[in-house]
Amino acid sequence: MDHHHHGHGFDYDRMAEMREKMVDIKSVLEFMNIKKEENIADIGSGDGYYSLIMAPLCSKVYSIDISEDGIERENIKIGKNKIKNVETLQEDICKMNKVPDVDRVFFSNSFHDFPCMTDIIKKFTERNKPIFTLIEFKKDSVIGPPSEIKLAPEELDSIFLKNNYERKGIKFFEHNYIVNYSFHKSTN
Repeated sequence: MDHHHHGHGFDYDRMAEMREKMVDIKSVLEFMNIKKEENIADIGSGDGYYSLIMAPLCSKVYSIDISEDGIERENIKIGKNKIKNVETLQEDICKMNKVPDVDRVFFSNSFHDFPCMTDIIKKFTERNKPIFTLIEFKKDSVIGPPSEIKLAPEELDSIFLKNNYERKGIKFFEHNYIVNYSFHKSTN
């Protein structure tokens, strides 16, 4: 049984406490401007914190995480709160052949962990051309992984640009930032 989240031991309760302090959820939701008819994939969803916040605002959330512990915790919350439109998938997104067809792909402090970043973008883009919304740690933040693992906005830009996505807005928090990418047709 693998209780590690992308290779880091994971303390969900501590994570939750930190997350509430770090990122103002109202600002995140305002920035995302979720539409009622949207389907959203929450990748590296952990215990489903964001999935459950986004659920009432959209049509459906696919909550995808490799951790059995995270998914179990989320399923308990879904049951307790009788949430009907969140589907949990215990999957390694890098190995997942058929990803759900969604309007938005969301990552909270998880994108930097995936060895298959470009693959993830390609898989979802083949199904649809979703908006990608990412919360990431600022490079110089004292929290989060070592700075060489963190992704600066410019680094994210270049990863997404290679896949025909351009940045559409960014907002900075104390330790993190949130950014949207939208697909654009290449002109050449």
